[in-house]
Amino acid sequence: MVAELTALHWIYVVFIGLIIGFMVMRRDTTLVCITGIFLIAITATGSLSGSISSIFNSFIYAITELLSTILVISIIVAMSKTLTATGINDVMISPFTKLIRNSTLAYWTIGILMMVISWFFWPSPAVALLGAVLLPVALRAGLPALGVANVNKRYCLCINKKKPLFLIKGPLFFNLSSL
Repeated sequence: MVAELTALHWIYVVFIGLIIGFMVMRRDTTLVCITGIFLIAITATGSLSGSISSIFNSFIYAITELLSTILVISIIVAMSKTLTATGINDVMISPFTKLIRNSTLAYWTIGILMMVISWFFWPSPAVALLGAVLLPVALRAGLPALGVANVNKRYCLCINKKKPLFLIKGPLFFNLSSL
């Protein structure tokens, strides 16, 4: 079976490279994405009006897929700001300030708490809100904000059909049933 790459494939690859390059340079990728969609559409259809409508169709598709995620993130940010403004944040995190003395303890404490909460409340904003609530303590302990975001990304509980439970930490997999 021979796969033949067409002009569409090469345009796609070039624009993926451009998007990654813009992200590395910390530039906005919006115009690059819109241009890529337009060029792929005009190459595929040969119609200017069809290409322009494909841009708007891609916007509609993206908003239907991502609106719930955007809404959850905005609610989490609003709840976090409300907790901080009212001072409830300090009361909620006071038990954990005794545990979190340095950046290493901050990383592991937040990771384990997020993992345990995700066992019972996943999918829920509670897991991400915990990271937002414990962020000031982690910053005071010396863990950068990116470290707290990394904790949220790396620790989760996964159920695999072949093995009972796996704890994912980065690229490594640990079988919990063998520990």
